[in-house]
Amino acid sequence: MNRICTHVLLLSLTLFSTFAAAQAPGGEETGGDNATYEMGFSLGSLLPNQIDGVTEIMGLGSIMGGFRFAPLTYFEGGMIMGNGNGVEWKNIHADVRMDIPIEHLVALAYVGADAIYYTGYTGDDHIVFGGHVGGGIQAPLSGELWFRGDMKFNFSPGTSLFVGFGLVLRMPGG
Repeated sequence: MNRICTHVLLLSLTLFSTFAAAQAPGGEETGGDNATYEMGFSLGSLLPNQIDGVTEIMGLGSIMGGFRFAPLTYFEGGMIMGNGNGVEWKNIHADVRMDIPIEHLVALAYVGADAIYYTGYTGDDHIVFGGHVGGGIQAPLSGELWFRGDMKFNFSPGTSLFVGFGLVLRMPGG
C-alpha cells in the first residue's frame, strides 16, 4: 500500500508540474523572475538510515544546473559528493521541479532519479539506483543571485535525507 501511495504521489507531482502556472492580473507569468537557466552549489549534511556501511551523519557538497521547459517547471541535474567517518559518497541525480511562487519567495517541489556510488566504512563499494522526492525554498539576494535551501529524501539505498543550503545563479534565456 505504501509503495502504491508513493507512486501516485510521484506521478501526480510530475503531471501537475507540467500544467501548473501562476498568472498575474495582466496575464504575465509570476515566479519572482524570468529565469530560463540555473546553476548553483550547496553545502549540507546527509542523514543516513539503514544503509550498509554508512551509520554517521556526514557533510556533503553539491553542484546543480537546470533549465525551464514549461512555465514554473524545471529539469534539474546535479551531483552530491563528500567523505566522512570512513565513508565516500557520490550521488548523481536528475529531477523535475515545480516552482510555487509565494510573495517574494519561490517554494520548490521535485521528484527524480538517482545513481549512488558509495564506499562504506567496511571498505565495500556499492552502486545503487533509486529515487527521491524533495522540497525547498529560494529567495532573491541580488539580481540573478538567489539563496536556496533543500531537503531531498532518497529511498534507495535504505533511506537518507540530504539537507543543504547554497547559492543559485538564475539566468534569463537568450
